[in-house]
Amino acid sequence: MNSAYDPINEVSLKDDTFGDREFMSVGWGKKETQFHGSEGKSAARKKKEETEVEIDLSKIDPQVQISWRADGEYFAVGFLGPFGRAFKVFNKEGALQFTSEKCYGLEVPMGWKPSGLWIAVPQILKDKYVVALFEKNGLKHREIDLPFSHEDELVKGIYWSHDSEVLVIRTQKLSRGKNCLYFLIICNYHWYIKQYQEFEQDIIGIQWDLKYSERRTLHVLLKDGHYEASRWDFSVDHSTGLEHTDESLVAVIDRASVLLTNFRGVVIPPPMCGFSVKVEDLINSISFLRNPQDQMDSNCFLTVDFHNKVSFFKPDFTDTAVRRLTGVQLLGKALDIGPGNYSHWLWLSNDTLLAVEGSNTLKVFKVDVCKSEFCVLDSFSVGTEIDRIGCIEPINESSAMIETFTGQLFKLELQPSISLCEHLQLPEFCEQMRIDHSDPTKCKIYSLRNRQNLYADGIKIASDVTSMFLTEHYLLFTTISELKFVDLKKNVIVGDRRIERGSKLVVVVPKSARTVFQLPRGNLEAIAPRILSLCLVADHLNALEYHEAFDILRKERINLNLIVDHNPHLFLSNLDRFLEEITNVNWLNLFISDLQNQDVCSDMYESNYLGREVSAIDGYQVDSKSEFLCDRLLQAFNSAKTGINYMLPKITCYVKKGMLEKALEVIWDLKKMPSKGDDADEALKYLLYLVNVNDLFNVALGMYDFGLVLFVATKSQKDPKEYLPFLNELKRLDEDYRKYKIDCHLKRFGKAIENISRYQDDEGKFQEALQLTITHGLYGKAMIAYKGNDKYYRKICTSYGDHLRQANKQVEASLIYEKAGEYQLAIAAARNAADWERCLKLAAIAGYDHDEVRRLVQSLIPALQESGEYVAASRLVKDYLKDHRIAVEILLKDHLFDKALLEAHISDRSLVDDLIRPNLKGYLQTFLHKLASEKEEFTKHKNRLLLVREEKAKKKLDPQHDEDDDNLEDCDLYSEVSTVASSRHTTSSGRSGKSHRSSKNRRKHERKLLSLKEGNPYEDIALVDALHTLVTRLCSPERQRQVRTICKAAIEMDFLLEASHIQKEYGELFHLIKFSLDAIWIPEMVVPGSGQDVETTAMATGNLEQVQNVQHYAMIKPHQRYKPDLQSVPWKFEVLE
Repeated sequence: MNSAYDPINEVSLKDDTFGDREFMSVGWGKKETQFHGSEGKSAARKKKEETEVEIDLSKIDPQVQISWRADGEYFAVGFLGPFGRAFKVFNKEGALQFTSEKCYGLEVPMGWKPSGLWIAVPQILKDKYVVALFEKNGLKHREIDLPFSHEDELVKGIYWSHDSEVLVIRTQKLSRGKNCLYFLIICNYHWYIKQYQEFEQDIIGIQWDLKYSERRTLHVLLKDGHYEASRWDFSVDHSTGLEHTDESLVAVIDRASVLLTNFRGVVIPPPMCGFSVKVEDLINSISFLRNPQDQMDSNCFLTVDFHNKVSFFKPDFTDTAVRRLTGVQLLGKALDIGPGNYSHWLWLSNDTLLAVEGSNTLKVFKVDVCKSEFCVLDSFSVGTEIDRIGCIEPINESSAMIETFTGQLFKLELQPSISLCEHLQLPEFCEQMRIDHSDPTKCKIYSLRNRQNLYADGIKIASDVTSMFLTEHYLLFTTISELKFVDLKKNVIVGDRRIERGSKLVVVVPKSARTVFQLPRGNLEAIAPRILSLCLVADHLNALEYHEAFDILRKERINLNLIVDHNPHLFLSNLDRFLEEITNVNWLNLFISDLQNQDVCSDMYESNYLGREVSAIDGYQVDSKSEFLCDRLLQAFNSAKTGINYMLPKITCYVKKGMLEKALEVIWDLKKMPSKGDDADEALKYLLYLVNVNDLFNVALGMYDFGLVLFVATKSQKDPKEYLPFLNELKRLDEDYRKYKIDCHLKRFGKAIENISRYQDDEGKFQEALQLTITHGLYGKAMIAYKGNDKYYRKICTSYGDHLRQANKQVEASLIYEKAGEYQLAIAAARNAADWERCLKLAAIAGYDHDEVRRLVQSLIPALQESGEYVAASRLVKDYLKDHRIAVEILLKDHLFDKALLEAHISDRSLVDDLIRPNLKGYLQTFLHKLASEKEEFTKHKNRLLLVREEKAKKKLDPQHDEDDDNLEDCDLYSEVSTVASSRHTTSSGRSGKSHRSSKNRRKHERKLLSLKEGNPYEDIALVDALHTLVTRLCSPERQRQVRTICKAAIEMDFLLEASHIQKEYGELFHLIKFSLDAIWIPEMVVPGSGQDVETTAMATGNLEQVQNVQHYAMIKPHQRYKPDLQSVPWKFEVLE
């Protein structure tokens, strides 16, 4: 029927039809094609003997049961058929889809799992009572064994929680008439009975709450009108100790058994376990001892069955390296607390037990475990009458934190007297709570709303959190696919790593890095997060437990530099202790080989060393750490009294320092000792593992000891045909020449020059040395080697001078030519370098006469003028050519009127009127025109910039204007230096390839960017670039001094009017520029220098227009984004005002 009660469809349950989606056989899986095992092929020809089961339908309940799937697409109808009870599956239009397979013993109750996976129906089998799970197509999938028989109890109802996690089975005991509820969950294909409840009255109604905020809240209504609401959440019961004695014991409730696994020693996936403890009745609660004392430890636990009998247990472990759980001791006898609805059991200390009765009544029990005695110390209500206690977490042995469903936290104090006070109000109720009390003055409360928010003292620090675990130094929590770490001291996330999607934390082993997750399907996974491993290593290093630290680093492939970088001063102070603990020579070799000139605590493992400070150590620097430590280790090896042969670590140190010759020398000295021959062979074999055999052969050859060379060659498996002819040839040569040939072979040309230079009087050997010098540019080495032979020394200097002159290093060539005594060449090189002072000095040394000096000066003057040294050229003309007129003319070419006037007044005053006056008069007019054109150019650029900005502002106000169209064509012009993250051009289109343009195209586009053509989208940027260049040139101190010099000369020559005009014009230009800077360089141009800063600005302001301005102005060169700093020097004359 529909909502108006009009029939949509009618189907007879008696019809022998399967449904619209009846199975179709395509011939696969026939009996003839299957394997029959020991029966043989004849089994394929046997006819199936069908046995009819007689069923008395009159004894079967005929009522019809309907169960809808949660999405409303399908519903199942259970009915009494000709072969007993069955069910049919219909869609929401009433069309029959499937009919269940023929199964005998089905009963009336039926529940369809909300996720749609199974339909649960009770079934009576020959030897057991089960809940059968059917698929949607009516085929039986599996079954759940019930812990009772149908003669004792009957299933009256099946109820799935709305998240499909919990299955509640309602039964009725036939003998006593009690109604019972069994709470089941599935993990790794095993069904656990987690909770059990009994009711004296009949249950007339059961309903899971539909509100998402209420989660798994079950409402139960009894026949006498009594109503109960209970909320159920998942939690992991595990030991909580922080010492090595804690075995990370996890307890799992399964019917009347407790499944125990100690994860410090083993990782066993459920439903298996390390040990199982069975009690008389079904278990409802487990609690581990939180604050153990005396003979107790944190592995002790208690169980509470549904009769409220409390049993205390202490597990036993083996004494092996990997401790295994061997048994469990029952401590005393079980305590019968008596009737009552108890929950939230907490074993606070050896003699203190907390429990909640009802909804908000907290009871404090005093217990004596050994004597099996207890008493109630106090009982009181928490919060208001309507409050419900949802969580209890201990703080220490005499206090605990209690949370109600309103999120209110209460602090319970048991010493010196029992008291309860409000502590903190959380934003919402959190099912899980952990308390960090590492700070004795204050405890920090971490609370988690399942699959939602994580809080620290009520402040949200993360969202979408699925689980959490508190360790000694970190709070670990998981999201859907990440594991994150919160530093307890700084309360910040310091690291994360990927995990399998949906994994949740089970336990983190204390004083270890082992972290155990449970995957969605139920399997376990154990990992060792790097952050926890580093924290564990740090504890070992601080305790000088180098062997334990080294073992962890080696197994988990952590950089061994951490042993030093963790605390260099501590390591160097305890180097002897390090050698005492690390007795394995191979470990020492590994440590030395891994040494690097870097601080791994500041880069590789920075997350574990935030805010770390390292004290200074004499001689220790990170840049030379490897060499420094090798030196210290060598000293420690020589002075060690451990009785260990440190020959191989010493060799490793020498190799690490690059001292292969020293390593070979140590081995060769050992070889020369008759009793140490085998040790030398072993040492050389080890060295060949560290160094390439050819490199080691060359090093031995470079030591000029043929015995050592042969020793290395024979141990290196080199073919004698490769090296014996060469060695025999070398033996026939003189010692020095042999060394020369060896050095040339090894390409040690510097040493080769030193060896061959010992032949001071052999012209042939010198020519060979000279050719080697020229070929490899060893002039400096050769000059030092032949310093004592003047003849060869001069030849080498001449060759070196030729080399420098060809390289256009004229000044250096002149110096070297001088050492060779080639003064003509030295003068020529100095003249090419326009070094007139050196030319004159060399001419004096070479003994030039007056005419030769005059010709030299005449050749220098044009070169000096080309290089802009007009003052020097004028001085040479005056001093050596004695031509004052030409000297003044040269000064006037550079407009040095003050120096020209000085020269004219000293030498020939007629030159003032003949040369200086007309030249100055013409230049004053030219300079005035120049100032006018510069002023016009500045004004033009400034006005155009203001106009462009005004037009852009109007375009932004136009709703029809799309700014993306202006910039899309040139979106690749954004500066690579500024690294701006554009909010518009983020698609990965073909234009993204433009970032890989050649440098030529990049320069082309930069010229396009700085084009002053009107209409250019980036015209304002080009104008700012041009104005910046113009302002820095016109207002520079050099321009101001130039104006003052010109005006000074004009005043001296009586050009007062022209000088006054120049001073006035430049003053107006300077004033115009100064007061235009704020209009040109607006505040919006000062932008951050990185894309991250731009993104931060966008998020902080939310102003899209501001972000677009930032992106646009980021294309301006950084130093041009700020207005120039104008420096003023005295340049005005009062007489011209």
